[in-house]
Amino acid sequence: MDGGEIRRVLETPIGGVEIRTDGRRLKALSLTHARPTRGGDRDALFEELERYFRGEPVTFADVDVDLTGSTEFEREVYKATRAIPFGKVATYGQIAKAIGRPNAQRAVGQALGKNPTSIVIPCHRVVASDGGLGGFTGGLHWKRKLLRLEGILP
Repeated sequence: MDGGEIRRVLETPIGGVEIRTDGRRLKALSLTHARPTRGGDRDALFEELERYFRGEPVTFADVDVDLTGSTEFEREVYKATRAIPFGKVATYGQIAKAIGRPNAQRAVGQALGKNPTSIVIPCHRVVASDGGLGGFTGGLHWKRKLLRLEGILP
């Protein structure tokens, strides 16, 4: 861990969620098979994640994500992706159009592949235009679980 970085793992109905913060901003959030962290302060992000995993629509709008190292294009993709509501999906092409780059579907997919905070930047809600799931850095099994949780998949 870097100086001041806090790492915790929250147990959820679909598996572990690893959270890394600097105490103020979310640096990374990923799905994991790591064991849950015991103790520690239960901050607002933990509470929102617990609500999310109970199937409640959570926006994570108040979560400040550290996007240091992300390009301007990636930041635009992440902003458009954060606007996709709980229980809905958008295609890579729709995200590309939303950021004014209608032919950049592949670049959108590449940017989402670098997403440091899955769930908060809900890249699992971005799917292929042919109805397929597309990709997911953590693996398609996690994407399916998240889409089921949100009622998108049976």
